[in-house]
Amino acid sequence: MDVQAIITRLTVTAVAYFVSDLSIHWAIKAAFKSNTKLSLKRYWIVNISIFLIAMAGFILVQYMHPLAARINNLFFGVFVSLLFSKMIVAVLLFFFEDIFRIPYSIFTIRKRRKEYLDNRILLSRRKFISRIALIAGAIPFSGFAYGIFKGRYNFTVHKEEIFFDDLPAAFDGFKITQISDLHIGSWDKAAAHELKYLVELMQGLKSDVVFFTGDIVNSRAEEMDGWYDIFKNIQSPHGVFSVLGNHDYGDYIKWKMEAERTENLVNVKNIHPRLGYRLLLNENVALEKDGEQIHVIGVENWGKGDFPKIGDLEIASTGVAPDAFRILLSHDPSHWDAKVIESSNPPQLTLSGHTHGFQMGIEIPAIRFSPSQFIYPQWAGLYQHAKSYIYVNRGLGTVGYPGRIGIWPEVTQITLRKK
Repeated sequence: MDVQAIITRLTVTAVAYFVSDLSIHWAIKAAFKSNTKLSLKRYWIVNISIFLIAMAGFILVQYMHPLAARINNLFFGVFVSLLFSKMIVAVLLFFFEDIFRIPYSIFTIRKRRKEYLDNRILLSRRKFISRIALIAGAIPFSGFAYGIFKGRYNFTVHKEEIFFDDLPAAFDGFKITQISDLHIGSWDKAAAHELKYLVELMQGLKSDVVFFTGDIVNSRAEEMDGWYDIFKNIQSPHGVFSVLGNHDYGDYIKWKMEAERTENLVNVKNIHPRLGYRLLLNENVALEKDGEQIHVIGVENWGKGDFPKIGDLEIASTGVAPDAFRILLSHDPSHWDAKVIESSNPPQLTLSGHTHGFQMGIEIPAIRFSPSQFIYPQWAGLYQHAKSYIYVNRGLGTVGYPGRIGIWPEVTQITLRKK
């Protein structure tokens, strides 16, 4: 990332972080009239300190030791929690007071100056409303804390049945387990018990095949050290197949020499066979059952924007008959949206991850919302275009905010059905 891009991101982040303080500053004055100066001093010291430390971490994270990066990631979670909490306070103050206070202040300013010698442009906030808004802001902050210490371990199984006209009869009822975005560098050793439970949960599904759709590490191959004994227990009758994600290429840290990045990528690729996974690098493999076949096609990462665009569906499909039943493993769902469904013969099913569902949102029968949907048309779950389907897994690990709220870490089981 160049200097201009860093400055732009820091500026945008600063605006988003501090804009709500235009309201909160005056709310604190109204809520703590007996001790205003001390309350404001404490607030601004904590507020600015958190911002500066978080931004320093953002700039320096690519140079950090993995342990320091984990600590930085936890602190970034505090930053994100405070950012969203402040936004909520500002929104509450606007809708419950400012939307009335500001127009009323403007329309009565002449009368107040004449009759009450009141030269203020805006009337003061009400103490009660200010305190309620500040207290309400503490509630989502608690929710973000829950996401860090509990929500990230709430492994959830999502099950889907998908029907196809051209599925070989032998594969009717064939079960697939999909996981994605492990980001093993986002877990510390205290999570060992939970990750052992995750593997046991997966094995308990008794699927016919397991697919891993990328981002096994945050950046460095060494992040997997100490975890091999847990994840090599992921097995299935037809094997475990995997692809790379954007983080696996090591592009998010600063390497002293290009040779180090190249060596790291080789080591990341070697993680997969050490775990017993077959890594597909723009290639395919046939799964056989009762004399019939389906083909698994795995591409390297392809994503919109500045993400790596190494995946090549045409090369990966070499040797696969046009009328064969195909399952594509492609980390980034923007590949499906931009390239796959526009191809002359798209695969029947694509499995992706990458989005994490933004790691926060609402998924209940009446409401399904996440900020991720403003970036990715296919952000979580099952989607269809003509006779081609994509399933976007919500991922297991975290990036940025080290927790999950409402969008829980996912294990997917898909059952193939013949119409």
